[in-house]
Amino acid sequence: MANQQLPRASPYEGFSIARTVMADVVTYYLANGGPAVAREHLELLASEMIKLYDDGKDAYRDQMARIAAFEKQLQQEAEERMMEQQRTLMMAMMGTMKPSGTRKSPPQPKGELPPRLSTERAMQMWQRLQEAGFIDDSYQPVGLSRAEAAVLADVMVFLMSTENERLMGVKGKWRPFEILWHRRNMRADHYRALQEGKEPELRVKFTTLLEQ
Repeated sequence: MANQQLPRASPYEGFSIARTVMADVVTYYLANGGPAVAREHLELLASEMIKLYDDGKDAYRDQMARIAAFEKQLQQEAEERMMEQQRTLMMAMMGTMKPSGTRKSPPQPKGELPPRLSTERAMQMWQRLQEAGFIDDSYQPVGLSRAEAAVLADVMVFLMSTENERLMGVKGKWRPFEILWHRRNMRADHYRALQEGKEPELRVKFTTLLEQ
């Protein structure tokens, strides 16, 4: 007996059964699994429906095209999000490194600024940090978490140290900042920045600002 295919439409509803069922399957699995899952289920369904309905192949091609269009849309949206994140990061970096129109003379020590943090080199760094909004007029961190402030302190100590001190390690490097910022155990704060993955990016940002 020759193979026979069922008609396209239901005798009761007047619509294409193959197209409707495949469209429903794709709609469901795009929302509950994504394009790859939708494609897998469509292929399984089409393997049978192409045998049963004379428009099965056309319905299958249409739904595969629909899945491909959905994938393309997701890719475009992902690229747009990435570009927006890059623009936001660049704007933040530019704001941090934006040179001021008029360079003021270095601020003078106020209150109980520890000697190591009141050298000429240190005062130049305090000025740049104040201009960038990271430090207030009393040399206190602004908008920085304890972990972020510890990274800033570590960068300042590194830039103020001699080559020999960098090689041998600076003894008591946290103490001046603990006195100035009324904190304890900043070594642990710095370790937390390392654990959170913040340290490398912050180190580059602060170093770029303070080495201008």
